[in-house]
Amino acid sequence: MASFLSIPVELRELIYGHVFSSITIRHGFGTTAPSNRIALLQTCKQIHCEAWRHLPMNANFEFRGPESMLNTLLGAGQAVITRVRRIRVKAFPFPLYANGCANYYPTYYFHNALTLLPGLHLDRLVVEDSFHGFGLLDGWRDVVTYFDIEGLLKSDAWKELEYITPNTDFIASGYDHRRKRLAQPESWDALLKERDGEASGAAVEMWITPISTGHDGQGEPQAPRTWSARPGHEIIENWRLATPEQELKGEVRIVARRSDRATTVQTGVSLNKTWQELKNHEEGFSPEDWTPYYNDMADAVGWIYGGWGRRMELAHIALGR
Repeated sequence: MASFLSIPVELRELIYGHVFSSITIRHGFGTTAPSNRIALLQTCKQIHCEAWRHLPMNANFEFRGPESMLNTLLGAGQAVITRVRRIRVKAFPFPLYANGCANYYPTYYFHNALTLLPGLHLDRLVVEDSFHGFGLLDGWRDVVTYFDIEGLLKSDAWKELEYITPNTDFIASGYDHRRKRLAQPESWDALLKERDGEASGAAVEMWITPISTGHDGQGEPQAPRTWSARPGHEIIENWRLATPEQELKGEVRIVARRSDRATTVQTGVSLNKTWQELKNHEEGFSPEDWTPYYNDMADAVGWIYGGWGRRMELAHIALGR
């Protein structure tokens, strides 16, 4: 009987890819049951040398947040970062105690974390909204979710992006005292076409799974459908702009695709340090080209009426504490 190593290496590589494509590697979710799914790497030195690079290229990676993502990938090294192709992550903002004082800290959007991973070029990035669903102060989170999405659309490291938010508040709410939100998805679609070219195939779509409320008041999800909406503050100022779609409620998915010819590799800055080393730097760690998000009015009121506590709560969730 022929041994596995007698098979041509091209066929063995196809087998490695097939085996590892069924694996989901999860970090930051607590203790998980032991698995023998990567036992193939422990069979012999030759198979390990041939197969290890196929694991990050074919496996699905799920991270609880930026903290676990950076801990894992920066710890694994450049050879792994450049081979990862699929990531799903919760987009917690992450604090950096740059001045060594935990009473005040700059907080950054998720997309900033990608710049710490030079060489990352994902086929697919799925990002879950972390600003809704945690009982946090209403209002500010709607605007922050909106710019969380926009920051990702302006970033590199992905060919296809899917952002999932549990409701329509990020665009349909009336809160946005700065009036910076625009009608979507056409504005984001134009942004991506400007990056890659009008006829490049780059596109942004919004999909909603509407909830229909029956006579008993219970909501039933319908089939997903394309959706567009104007910012809620525009509707408040001019009710004639409202359409039936504006009133839809349900989970929203923003799906963006880059051009096949677009350069999607994250250039970033290679610091050659683990995430723990970066955070524990004596003089703090605050990249000059990162702009922390500010909630403006919500911060001004929140710091007086408990907003600091809510931000610290969110920071602790992001850090897995």
